[in-house]
Amino acid sequence: MRGRTTCASRAGASRTSPGARARGTAIEHHRSRVVIDRARWATARAWTRGRRARGRSRAIDGGERCYDEPEMYACAFGFRDFEAEVTFLDACARRHGTHAGEAGEGEGMTSVLELGAGPAWHSLEAARRGVQAVALEKSGAMRAHARNEAQDIGARNVRVIDGDMREINLDPMTVPVNGFDVVTMLLGTAAHLLTHDDAIRCLRAVRRNLKPGGIFVVELEHPWDLFSGDIREGAGDAWDREDEERGVKVFVEWGRDGDNFDIETQIYERTVSFSLVSLATNEVIKIVEDVVPCKIFTAPEFIALASAAGLTSVAVYGDMDVRVALDDENAHNMVMVFRREHE
Repeated sequence: MRGRTTCASRAGASRTSPGARARGTAIEHHRSRVVIDRARWATARAWTRGRRARGRSRAIDGGERCYDEPEMYACAFGFRDFEAEVTFLDACARRHGTHAGEAGEGEGMTSVLELGAGPAWHSLEAARRGVQAVALEKSGAMRAHARNEAQDIGARNVRVIDGDMREINLDPMTVPVNGFDVVTMLLGTAAHLLTHDDAIRCLRAVRRNLKPGGIFVVELEHPWDLFSGDIREGAGDAWDREDEERGVKVFVEWGRDGDNFDIETQIYERTVSFSLVSLATNEVIKIVEDVVPCKIFTAPEFIALASAAGLTSVAVYGDMDVRVALDDENAHNMVMVFRREHE
């Protein structure tokens, strides 16, 4: 299941660090589809809470988790360019994968395992290109949504399955003969690995499911998010997105000012809220709120964990783009690439 740490750009950041400039660039890049306005959000949040207090909306505060709302989730986070991101995964397989132990001889991505797949955006795009894709997702609602999407596009070479990414116990019929070319854990999914034991279990399972020379691509918080103090101070993000086809708008609160960050465990108790509003009437249709624990990893920490699991660090990027370095002014995520070496 995905923790969406890397989808939300830092709106309103006042610092002038490369990370801050990068986040501004990312917001501008998606401005036609993602509208971020803190003042408008503060008004909207007060408005929706007022409606909820008067009983005019259906509030769900405990019985239903945000990740169990695939339609709202897809509207909130579906602004990324998944075609370009799957092209990036293929480029990483060619650049960093190996054939018979020879670097630089990767053959591209013919199979992919997506961990914590959510709506399985990357698996579906890969399947559309003829790649054998398996999407592992814990939420039944998300799995059903992804399967419906696969049926809609006629993708027969994608499997959407239930599973725990700390174990990755797959039916042998779903695994390529020698293992997967690529395993992914994107959009902050690694944040759900709350302990080092969880992380090592997961990374060992990743290694078991990779072919020799195959690569693991994981997307984490950019270091500036931690070291600039934004997370330590519990700074939240907010934005809204419209779905004109469905006639709704989703207000997203991704972290709330004052959320707790434990500096010893590096776990951020992130408040996540979706408010679904009718475009026609401005009435609140539904509000879902949850507190999601998110583990924040540093690069050296994750490299050490991966090494303990038998994976070699081969590259770090600042976005799902081989042209963007981690310290590039356009960097807004930390994308790490690891390889299972030939024995």
